[in-house]
Amino acid sequence: MTDWFTVKIKYLKQSPEDGSITSKSEAYMLNALSFTEAEARLQGILEEYIPEYNLLACAKTNIQDVIIDEAFESFFKVKVSYVSADPDSGKEKKINENYIIQADGLKEAYEKMEVRLQGSIVSWEIPSITKSNVVDVFPYIEETVLENKEEGVEA
Repeated sequence: MTDWFTVKIKYLKQSPEDGSITSKSEAYMLNALSFTEAEARLQGILEEYIPEYNLLACAKTNIQDVIIDEAFESFFKVKVSYVSADPDSGKEKKINENYIIQADGLKEAYEKMEVRLQGSIVSWEIPSITKSNVVDVFPYIEETVLENKEEGVEA
């Protein structure tokens, strides 16, 4: 099972218009088995676009899932709450889950989460939606692992 990690980097970027150099900080999300794998995966993904950067942070997140729609650029963090009964004690417990949704705005993020939760057997509510600072999300793709194993490359 993989976890979602947020990896923050800082790098220098040259403006194509006037040649000025500015410092940029960006956050990326990806799922991986460990911190080391998250850092290595991001380096492999970014090396073509950002060959030199400083790793500022790599943190495990409490994101349950990511809903990607590449037609949009913004990512929103959606908090979903529901009440679940503990099977041992029978007591009710409030559960909060977080999702990242790529959408055009808050309303669209809400609508996408609503669609995702249709048919759910528990009553749920969405107490908050916030715009995320995540620039891009890179899910763990099983086919890549399988291809690498076939070619004799360790994943």
